Amino acid sequence: MTRSLGKMFAYPLMDWHDQAKDSIDQDVNAFLELGEAIATRWIQTQKGVMLLQMVPGDLTSGAIYVLDRIRQVWYMLSFEACECEFSKEKFDLAFCEYKLFHYVDQPGLLLDRVPAGRA
Repeated sequence: MTRSLGKMFAYPLMDWHDQAKDSIDQDVNAFLELGEAIATRWIQTQKGVMLLQMVPGDLTSGAIYVLDRIRQVWYMLSFEACECEFSKEKFDLAFCEYKLFHYVDQPGLLLDRVPAGRA
């Protein structure tokens, strides 16, 4: 089955062990401050957090990030047919089409999406 945005990849961005805060809210806010961004979508489970991070005032500047709360690693999701140009609506479509909740609920699944040589 071909999906509308092509193949999905997960790129490990940063180890969060040294930056981890006392609460997940503090962790997310600290991550958002790094990019001077806001979270327009925030999905959270015991094991992971997924954000649609956007530049304030730019409705198509979104990028999707996942925090693996067990491994304390932030990932950026990327799609073959879409650079980091997500709107809220495009995120909502991708969330359903690619069943992204699975990656929030079980972030370890992202390890299978990391391109060879990037793990």
